Amino acid sequence: MPLSTSGKYKLAYRLKQDGPESFVFVHGLGASKNSFDRCFEMEEFEKYTVATIDLPGCGESSRPDDFSYTMNDQANLVLEWIRNLGLTRIILVGHSMGAVMCLYLAEALGTQVEAFFNLEGNLSREDCTFSGKVASSSWADFKNKGFQEFTDSLKESTLVADSPGLKNYYENILRAHPRALYLSSVSLVRESCKGDLNRQFLDLPTEKWYVFGEKSINRINMSFLDEHNIPYFVVPESGHFMMDDQPDLFYELLFDVLRHRT
Repeated sequence: MPLSTSGKYKLAYRLKQDGPESFVFVHGLGASKNSFDRCFEMEEFEKYTVATIDLPGCGESSRPDDFSYTMNDQANLVLEWIRNLGLTRIILVGHSMGAVMCLYLAEALGTQVEAFFNLEGNLSREDCTFSGKVASSSWADFKNKGFQEFTDSLKESTLVADSPGLKNYYENILRAHPRALYLSSVSLVRESCKGDLNRQFLDLPTEKWYVFGEKSINRINMSFLDEHNIPYFVVPESGHFMMDDQPDLFYELLFDVLRHRT
């Protein structure tokens, strides 16, 4: 597995280099690049470069205790990785917390970003589902008991919900660095409560779409998108992890949107 080095931090990534247009996928809180493994098997991606990355403290990346894990600092690591790979014609796909980072990436990369798919990314404080639970305690409490309680709760959820994505998320959380999970959650909640994320998304000049799982639609976000004529689509029979729950449907809809872009 190749590693991108930024100072003393090592980030694991997966890369398939083909066409001039590049899909860059950024996973959510405590997840990993394996959320998008399906892309490397699908013929629809044969003419595209595809790049996925494990954020610090997640997947196979390093687990530093001295990193801030703020949204901005993590986005800067991803930005450095993108630039080191020499990617220019970029289609950003960010899931949940990863979509917040993609907002910063889109602003920094400007016209190099040709499109942005926001997969149930945070637009307001109401989106702080998992992150809100984690950030509600102190670091000491989370380290001593909160992380175990969080993983136990996720495990129970996987037994009730018929969601391949949730099961994959639980497995990823088990190998995530608790400090990364906690500090990322604190930063994500802080950014979501500022009230700027929806405006940042609205103001991006690139073509953009918001994506919901049918079982996890946030009506506040949908109303915001409708009010400002921002296009969105819904992946049937899926929840928050739509790319794992219904991968064929998800990518079919994604490519259908790209075929009809202006």
